[in-house]
Amino acid sequence: MERPSIAAAAFDRPGVRVRTLAAIRWIAILGQFTTLLVVGLGFGYPLPWGSLLAAVGASVILNVGLSTLYERNDRMTGRELALHLAFDLIQAGVLLFLTGGLANPFALLLIVPVTIAATLLTAKDMAPLVALAFGVLAIVWFWAQPLPWLGPPPEFPLIYRFGDVIAYALAIGFLTVYLWMVSAESRDRARALVATEAALTREARMNALGSLAAAAAHELGGPLGSISLIAHSLEEQLGDDPDFGDDIRLLSAEAARSRRIMKGIATRAEAEDPFATLTLDLLLHEVAQSVVPSRVPVHVVATQPQPLVQRSPELLHAFNNLVSNAARHAATEVRMEAIVTASEIRVAVTDDGFGFPTELLPRLGEPILGPTRSKSNSTGLGVFIATTLIERTGGRLSFSNRPEGGARVDVRWPRDVFEVSEPQVAEQEPN
Repeated sequence: MERPSIAAAAFDRPGVRVRTLAAIRWIAILGQFTTLLVVGLGFGYPLPWGSLLAAVGASVILNVGLSTLYERNDRMTGRELALHLAFDLIQAGVLLFLTGGLANPFALLLIVPVTIAATLLTAKDMAPLVALAFGVLAIVWFWAQPLPWLGPPPEFPLIYRFGDVIAYALAIGFLTVYLWMVSAESRDRARALVATEAALTREARMNALGSLAAAAAHELGGPLGSISLIAHSLEEQLGDDPDFGDDIRLLSAEAARSRRIMKGIATRAEAEDPFATLTLDLLLHEVAQSVVPSRVPVHVVATQPQPLVQRSPELLHAFNNLVSNAARHAATEVRMEAIVTASEIRVAVTDDGFGFPTELLPRLGEPILGPTRSKSNSTGLGVFIATTLIERTGGRLSFSNRPEGGARVDVRWPRDVFEVSEPQVAEQEPN
């Protein structure tokens, strides 16, 4: 499991910039004031001007304070954001209370603060705001002042008014739950994608480090060769000298050891070239070695001949996640089987553990879906990362449980997409 990065942790505290919140409230204030002018002065409807202007003025004062006390790029999250949205909800409720309640066509605006909260707040911070919305809804339904009207206000039947409040309650509840679920899924996916990008970045850095090590080994080879040659010459001439013989032999041995170390670094760095091509079975053997030591053995089963594939950080990291997950839950062994047909290349990763929970099978590959094995504390992030990386290479994953017990993950590619026709060997310039 990848350790969450700072960028991924930011998704756990969704919020909004203060500048954005202030801009939305200014738009609402402008709309409220314009509506009062048009309805009260333009159409001549009797309005309680003092109370209505006080409610709009309170929103103006809060917004001025918001713009003054915070920097433009400050973010508001959690309870602080919930309190501001609660104020907007109460202010809209006061305006409706003074102008007819749910009979006012603008009662629909009660939904706005709650829907904003559903996209920005966690369930814990959002729940009190939803309860407040239902409370405001009940108050404006029972005790709101009559709708301002030119003449006697219309009387709506009780059944109509009851249906009206039920419709608003259902709209608030449905939109809140729907938007919260969509936003939470989007945040989970974004957090998982950040973890995926972090894994690829780490792989790329390791490959770059390998290339740097190879270059350093090449550059240091010349000086170390000269040192070894001089040390060997000194050893032939002064190796038996009682004062300097031991030091010269030690110098010669250390120079030879340094050359061996540099040669080994260069060899390993070249072997880790992400653009090298190799047969599929060798790629799987490399993955098997990457999870060693493991609590159970990892076996590779492959029939000859094997297709050539491109060795990439995506493939290595994806298979490492799948095999590591299988090794944590296997009873005695993990198997990676390469199956090649005329049109398809398939790799099956199986273990003999207790398998995937049946209820999670349809959701495997989604980010942060909870424990992926019934006796484990691991989550679906590693599986999601593997799925994302495999799909980048043109493959598809499917998850199942074996009839004899244990889990099975099948990775499939179209052969014409995944197979490399011939080794991609970089042309070397003559020295």
